[in-house]
Amino acid sequence: MKLKFMTRIISFLLLLIITAYSTADELKKNQEFLRDSKAYLESVSLAAHHLSFEGVFVVQHENKMLASKIVHCANGQEMTKINTLDGLPREIISDGEQVKSFFPAYHSIRLEQGQIRRLFPDLITSPVESYLTNYKLNYLGDDRVATRSCHVIEFIPKDNLRYPHVFCIDNETNLVLRASTLGENNEPLITSFFTEIKLDKNVSHAEVTPSYKDTKNWQVENIKLQSEGTNFNDINIGRLPDGFKKISEFSRESPHGSGTMIHQMYTDSLSSFSIFIEDAQPNSKTAHTIISKILQNSLSFYSAQVNNHVVTVVGDLPLNSIKEIVSSVTFSRSSNR
Repeated sequence: MKLKFMTRIISFLLLLIITAYSTADELKKNQEFLRDSKAYLESVSLAAHHLSFEGVFVVQHENKMLASKIVHCANGQEMTKINTLDGLPREIISDGEQVKSFFPAYHSIRLEQGQIRRLFPDLITSPVESYLTNYKLNYLGDDRVATRSCHVIEFIPKDNLRYPHVFCIDNETNLVLRASTLGENNEPLITSFFTEIKLDKNVSHAEVTPSYKDTKNWQVENIKLQSEGTNFNDINIGRLPDGFKKISEFSRESPHGSGTMIHQMYTDSLSSFSIFIEDAQPNSKTAHTIISKILQNSLSFYSAQVNNHVVTVVGDLPLNSIKEIVSSVTFSRSSNR
């Protein structure tokens, strides 16, 4: 009896020792990653451009899922083609300089000049210093996505003005296989992940050309990083979160019939938001109404009147951040006419 008891004690102690060594190995691996984090992130950024692949990925938020087929060609000129497999058809063609979205149900095309938004799995971009400045990186262990082993890397914001993010990065190629934005309670707000992927495939440019050829009568919307001859220096954001930079600025006709609407886009390379500014309607009963909500997926929305303008911000940031941005907007005299 006493021998059995001692055997159990010894087995338990051995288990503790093995666990301690495993934990030490994990910590050592974590420390090595943190020490080489800049080089590692640069390799992740390059992987999305230098690899040819095709696969299916899913975007999931709440109880909704949307699947898309993706083909990426890195042979010669880099090209990406994405086709939705659920809901209304949509096709996206990107060559790194322009993103062209086809909406056949509406016979419309949207052209985005420059890197206004990132397309999965190209989510980590160079230069990578902004990630290290605004986020703390942690290695959480390994996982599997679409049968491939991957490192789970957590991006923890250094303030409370942005969400945490978690990436699962392929062990062999450093391609992002899964990306999640987490809420304030670490719940997944939106997750993109591959369900199947074929790497190092010999993709031809014929596989990434637009499927829709006869589009001469389609409506075209052109969005540029910076509208020519446009400079809205009289708009200031007093409490812009650290690391955010303006990447787009242009004007368009307001959908509310209040003249011109100014649209600016900001990003810290991982999170982003848009700010819309238009003149307030005179004598409007809703002129002082404040609209605040958290939209589906990771988007927050806040709209309020600031002086003689209606300021609206939409972004993948916590609602308190969006509110701070709106409340800190000021205008010079030229825009307060």
